[in-house]
Amino acid sequence: MAQETLLPLSKFIGAKFSLSDASPEFALDDDEAEFMLEILEGVDWSEPICLFGEYAIRQHSAWTEGGNVGIFHGSDIVGFYEGPNLWVRPDHRRLGLAIPLILSAAKLRGGSVLPPDFDTQGYSPAGLLAHTVAHLQTLLCAIKRGEPIPEEVLREYNIQDAGEFIRMFGAKTIEDLTCCQPVKT
Repeated sequence: MAQETLLPLSKFIGAKFSLSDASPEFALDDDEAEFMLEILEGVDWSEPICLFGEYAIRQHSAWTEGGNVGIFHGSDIVGFYEGPNLWVRPDHRRLGLAIPLILSAAKLRGGSVLPPDFDTQGYSPAGLLAHTVAHLQTLLCAIKRGEPIPEEVLREYNIQDAGEFIRMFGAKTIEDLTCCQPVKT
């Protein structure tokens, strides 16, 4: 995986991240996703690159754009981030699985979720929320690991010092935060 880079939210998800720009029309519907799953069942997936509880994130390079990831429960793919499309199976939704998909894709794409050659992408309201939460989780996991937070990131959150996040969320919350665990090779 590429070196993790903590970018400001506007660069992490692209400049177009206003709620007024979010639309349900940007959501990948389940029928489209099922078609994509049929294709993804035929690609060669890597060994796990990250573990999230009982789920594993894997990547593939079946096509030229990089940073394509799937989340697996055992040998079953239950979600993916392909190009600009994020999707999780209905029976695995509301478990927080979009977050490790988003974070893994961003890590593979150099810190942003935008696929190569994209300046922006559209988001459904739920997708925008998931991406915003994923960015905040990246920031809080970096604080948990004792990593410095770039000033540009703090400025976009209108925060002067990363310690303000600890006071805001509480040290125990940050300590208990589940951060995707990279698999040691």
